[in-house]
Amino acid sequence: MSRILLIDDEKNILKTVGSNLEQNGFNVDAAISAEVALAKLDSNNYDVILCDLILTGMNGLDFLSLVRNTNKDIIFIMITANGFIDDAVKAIKIGADDFISKPIDMDGLISNINILLSKKANYYNENKPQFDTKLIYKSKIMEDLIKEIGMIAKAPSNILITGETGTGKELIAKIIHEISGRKGPFVGININAYPDSLIENELFGHAKGSFTNAINTQKGKFELASNGTLFLDEIGEMPLFVQSKLLRILQEREFSMIGSNAVIKLTARIVSATNINIESAVLQNQFREDLFYRINVFHVKVPPLRERKDDIMPLVYYFIKRFNAENKKNIVSISKDVEEKLMQYNFPGNIRELENIIERAIIITPFDTIEVDNLPNYLKKTREVQSIFMSSNNNTDYDLNLDSVEKELIIKALEKYNYNQTKTAASIGISRKQLRTKMKKYDLFNKR
Repeated sequence: MSRILLIDDEKNILKTVGSNLEQNGFNVDAAISAEVALAKLDSNNYDVILCDLILTGMNGLDFLSLVRNTNKDIIFIMITANGFIDDAVKAIKIGADDFISKPIDMDGLISNINILLSKKANYYNENKPQFDTKLIYKSKIMEDLIKEIGMIAKAPSNILITGETGTGKELIAKIIHEISGRKGPFVGININAYPDSLIENELFGHAKGSFTNAINTQKGKFELASNGTLFLDEIGEMPLFVQSKLLRILQEREFSMIGSNAVIKLTARIVSATNINIESAVLQNQFREDLFYRINVFHVKVPPLRERKDDIMPLVYYFIKRFNAENKKNIVSISKDVEEKLMQYNFPGNIRELENIIERAIIITPFDTIEVDNLPNYLKKTREVQSIFMSSNNNTDYDLNLDSVEKELIIKALEKYNYNQTKTAASIGISRKQLRTKMKKYDLFNKR
């Protein structure tokens, strides 16, 4: 089922056009502004964007330009009012695939969408390479990872993606879905984002009247991902009682909504991800061994940024281009000192941390080059941080492996800030949640 993002600041247009499209077999998301649409584009994949030219806030032409900066392939149809032919022509020049005029002829619109989708499918079949990764890299380790993905993506088997926080596990999952050829959508859920009491409802959905306030039937992620890919992020955090139900579903390939006896066939492929050592969790009886083997038919390990430093500068310039567009800036480069700092740093927050560093620098620098003064304070002190470890043990044979260094840094930071987790996390450039994960890893909760 093709997915459409419909953007208009008139609610009646969203309702009538959206309903008409859904009746004709499309999956429709509505946005009342370009700003809302951008947020949806960050977390969803769409086949078609249908956007009004005149919007409250950012207009359709500016939105089209932003979309085309990052996505050349999505079908974009501009909606114009009668008499706005000049703007329609501009839209085509910027990269719109088509335009339609109000009042909207629904039969004509649906026909145009189907023609454009057919042309796109034919173009991909005839002109595209095996797959388009959308990954920014030049390191050998990532090249090998892409080859591995190419070999397993088309198989129907479940896949487990492991890697530290911020390494891009969800992007890898989306790439696997994209090149798998599956007709259904990519649907993701972060297990850790929901309390235990709500996870079942999110996964399985519920029938009308199944509990208080269940005034409508709500589809769960398993059903929404029919014939597509269901991405279970942070599956290592899944409660044991849900793990047992997931195991049964994977074994029997069917499930039921909460409050319903109707059986629904599972047609989604399951791709899971975790940043914990899940084998260790199995040994500690925190994760079911039988479920582990079910989700781990293929294992994809995403390397941390410190193991692919050849990718740092390509990523830096990718983020510069992206945040230039978002902030209407014209930063062209980084200084040699900044490059040196970035290449020295081990990025405990991985690509997500690098992205935040560049976004911050783009916003605060008044010049066309990012300088050291535009970096966070902890990055300016890269050499100081490294010297902590060189002086923290008098034994010249001290083993400076990464875990030892990281543990030592966290201990010193915790002591400095009297075990205030928020201040400690900020001082070493990671989130409080990441800090707690690492404190658990190094058994630091009871060391005070």
